[in-house]
Amino acid sequence: MRCLIPVALLLLTTGCASLSDSECRTGDWYSIGLRDGQNGYSSQVAEHAKACRKQRVAPDLEQYNRGREEGLRSYCTASNGYQVGLRGAQAGNVCPAGTQAAFQNAYQRGYQRYKVQQELQQVEWRIDNYNKQRGQLEEKLRAAQTDKDRRKYERELDNLRQQNRDDRRLRDILRAQVIALPLLYSQ
Repeated sequence: MRCLIPVALLLLTTGCASLSDSECRTGDWYSIGLRDGQNGYSSQVAEHAKACRKQRVAPDLEQYNRGREEGLRSYCTASNGYQVGLRGAQAGNVCPAGTQAAFQNAYQRGYQRYKVQQELQQVEWRIDNYNKQRGQLEEKLRAAQTDKDRRKYERELDNLRQQNRDDRRLRDILRAQVIALPLLYSQ
């Protein structure tokens, strides 16, 4: 625990800066813009200027924008849009008009697969926990003292069994959807 406190303090003191002191001093604004573009960020130049203010370094806006535009050319492809969606990441509206539609369409296809995979994981988790829940309810049923309690636990068991049947059917449907959705983007 004592080791974590200095790490937490370090993160708190450096977590807000968009650039390190070293990056500010180096001032490779083309590379900084390139990295921002490749990551699909909207212009971060104001945040970078604020981070570099204490170093008395001002961004080279022309170099930053040239680098960012180059980075966006690699980010704003349909193939990358699909991969961004597949990770479930947010995609900002940063692409130039000529590439935005293809990027967004591919992103939607990747994001659709991501959502199906997430739902499949949730359903599989419920199925995996079914036996544990069933065992707990069966134990309560055996320990029930009254007919009213026994009927209550029998209803809960019936509901659990029905939910498990529904989840297994849903799992099969979702698995088929995952198989039908492409893993890689193809045009």
